[in-house]
Amino acid sequence: MDLKKLSGAAVAACIGLAALLPLQARAEAEGSVFQPRGENLMISPPAGWRMAFMDGDPSGDYVVDFLPANEAHDSWREGYMGIQRRSFPDSALVANITARNLTVAQVAITEVMQNAQRNCPGRFVPMKQKDSLTNGIPTSTSGGFCDRAGAAAPYGEGTVLAVYQGKERLFVVQFSWRPSTQNELNQYAFRITPARLQQFLDLMNAATLCGGPDEGACPK
Repeated sequence: MDLKKLSGAAVAACIGLAALLPLQARAEAEGSVFQPRGENLMISPPAGWRMAFMDGDPSGDYVVDFLPANEAHDSWREGYMGIQRRSFPDSALVANITARNLTVAQVAITEVMQNAQRNCPGRFVPMKQKDSLTNGIPTSTSGGFCDRAGAAAPYGEGTVLAVYQGKERLFVVQFSWRPSTQNELNQYAFRITPARLQQFLDLMNAATLCGGPDEGACPK
């Protein structure tokens, strides 16, 4: 299960995804590292993780990836954090979503998770979707575990994903993990300890907006 790819494919036609910029580890990051402009989502990676990749438009859509210090993009196991910022869909689609008493974040997370389940080549165990406010930001959270996710993740891959609906942009934060053996943590449905999953959720729950209308300036 590669929800980073699925999120882009599933939602790109009608919705956007997320962004953030912690400033550490610039020398280690691949891609094009820059200071974003405009509305942003402030959220911290887990302690000790480094920025591994950044690319996009400082004033538009972009993506930032974080990995544990000794992990690589093509072989990570312990964890992965992906953050994207995307534009809203066109105003007619937003109006249609609003008329159905939904948020764009709800529609986005539902579409992403449906595609994740359809594209899992093995058994997919979904997480329940939660729709809430995170420090005043409409947020939808879900995730799951696919027990067979290709050569890079032969023992499966799990993800928890949150879509935040800002005033000017949509933001997505994704945490993923991969068991290292067939039996690692198989006593848990999502192959992750409750404490570690809660660590990811706590970071998501601490997210705040900056740089947009009625929001404070983003840290430099």
